[in-house]
Amino acid sequence: MLVIFYGKWAQGLTPDTFVGAEGTGLKLLDQFGRPMYLPPNSASNAFFLWMLRYLLVQHWDLNDVGRPEMLRLLFATPRQWLADGGALRLTAMPPAFGPISLVVQAELGKGQIVGWVEMPREVPERAYLRLRLPQGWQILAATIDEQPVPVDKAGVIDLTGKTGKVSLMVKVAKVQDN
Repeated sequence: MLVIFYGKWAQGLTPDTFVGAEGTGLKLLDQFGRPMYLPPNSASNAFFLWMLRYLLVQHWDLNDVGRPEMLRLLFATPRQWLADGGALRLTAMPPAFGPISLVVQAELGKGQIVGWVEMPREVPERAYLRLRLPQGWQILAATIDEQPVPVDKAGVIDLTGKTGKVSLMVKVAKVQDN
């Protein structure tokens, strides 16, 4: 799926426009030099923008009342995005609860991930941040605003009840081979 996703962003959308088509290829398919046919296709455009958005920010209505109650951040990011030196920056992403911004900086060589999250105006019933580390790395501990918080085995940190801008410090370590 990631090959398709990256391929679409690299070749299947026209530069700076996010215009896609019904199909794309590895060679030029039209007189304008595009590797696509039958552009524009708004469903194709929307699908890949939606996919990118949901890699980063998700809101869920799990109790089927027609209004989301859960916010999930970074739940589907590829592990390599948080390789040593990697950074994720979101500015004013628009989930149902209001704009959200965040910065997460991987400093694996220093044994940490640092960052902050600007929580949305409307406080969700539940809010979570997931840090997907490269293979061979694990989270040891995490703090939010210098207060220890639990982290599960999947790298999920509970942000429930947090408001405003919160700081994040996560201790990580390379997994020892047995």
